[in-house]
Amino acid sequence: MSDFRIKSVIRKRVKFIYLLCCALVIITVAGAFFNRGERPHAYKISLSIGHTGETLFEKKITPGNRLILEYIHSADGTPVSSLFEIETDGLMLIEERYSWYGSGLESGSGYSFLFEGDNVIISGYSRLFTDLPLRVARTVNQKIIFEDEVVNVNELAPGGTLIIISVVKY
Repeated sequence: MSDFRIKSVIRKRVKFIYLLCCALVIITVAGAFFNRGERPHAYKISLSIGHTGETLFEKKITPGNRLILEYIHSADGTPVSSLFEIETDGLMLIEERYSWYGSGLESGSGYSFLFEGDNVIISGYSRLFTDLPLRVARTVNQKIIFEDEVVNVNELAPGGTLIIISVVKY
């Protein structure tokens, strides 16, 4: 083999090794940039006692899912159903349903009102609660309804207990 041919083969191999090294560096840098070692965040709903932080209930959730808080209004005795969308930073109040207007219930607030059967449906809130405080009722049932589960709040803590409902990243 001639000297010229040997040098040509060596140049090609050096060039190949150089390009291979450059490609590996680019792939490594791109991988580090796009995947910073973080896994996708997971979220859960947490119900905890307000003054101690003791967890009473937890459920894995997906942002965008919804939950319903059902209770009987303390002053008017009307059933109330509040629909929340689960966000990454809290619970977004979407709408409320009840049988009649009463003390502490929305009326004439500029939101959308719809009368459906015996219910008034108020929507258009878009009100975010990073933490939703809920006092456990002493005389009526309160429920949190998920797509696949119903939680009876009154079974978690005695009446009068302050419960904080929050979305937690873990």
